[in-house]
Amino acid sequence: MQWKLHWVRENWYVIVIIALAASGTGYWAYNNWGNSLIVCPGCNSPEVLNLDHYTIQNDTSQRPSLLTIWFAGNGPTGKSLMPQALYIENGPTKYPDCHWIPYNESSCLTPYNVTGVTIPAQAVVPITVDTSSSGFYFVAGQHYTIDVQTDKYYLGGFQVAYPPESLVQTGYTIGYDTGQANATVLNIWLANRGNASATLSAVTLQDSMSNSSPITFPMNGPTISKPGGWVEVTVDTLSSRFYFTHQHFYSLSIKASTGPPSISTISFS
Repeated sequence: MQWKLHWVRENWYVIVIIALAASGTGYWAYNNWGNSLIVCPGCNSPEVLNLDHYTIQNDTSQRPSLLTIWFAGNGPTGKSLMPQALYIENGPTKYPDCHWIPYNESSCLTPYNVTGVTIPAQAVVPITVDTSSSGFYFVAGQHYTIDVQTDKYYLGGFQVAYPPESLVQTGYTIGYDTGQANATVLNIWLANRGNASATLSAVTLQDSMSNSSPITFPMNGPTISKPGGWVEVTVDTLSSRFYFTHQHFYSLSIKASTGPPSISTISFS
């Protein structure tokens, strides 16, 4: 079987550098498994946080404002990070039309302060903030990007949705079945972002660059019992005559036994 590589994940700790500041002193890195972007001008840090799982619950007024994220600390033993504030990139701003920039978010975005929390390497620790303090409430059907200011640097790009999605796509490859001229093999890495066991029930694909109808592939599992756990799944579309085309983008919908479907865009380069 020949594979067309799109994303590679050797393990939880893969970090891919995507940008360097022109001065040579800045450092940006992206870890897709935990959806984290390090923004650390002038440093080369060995520590990173990954999103393990999360919940969004109602406050006393029965409106969704209580965000709890369990962060997993990755790095050498003995290292730790102390979160100081969470920011919601597409949430409330300090003034209209302000344009935030990474590593200076407090000049524009509303901080939700965090105190007394330390996340050691190799540990999973929850952080809870109440966004009602700024009059912000999560809206059904929306996705949000969360950034974290720590005692050492900013971590950004953590994705959450309301209501929370359970199984989400964190990486994929597209390739060829044995002896086939068309690409039909989709390999997906799924993570359980919910707070309970979740079973994969269906995968739906649609070519975003044609008028074709979506095709659903029923699935009987697997089950990811542990919040924050992950699994690799293979979907072969050959029997449905669904062929991946180079330079095309596809809508990928993951339906789980709990929570709404998670939808992402994939491409075949």
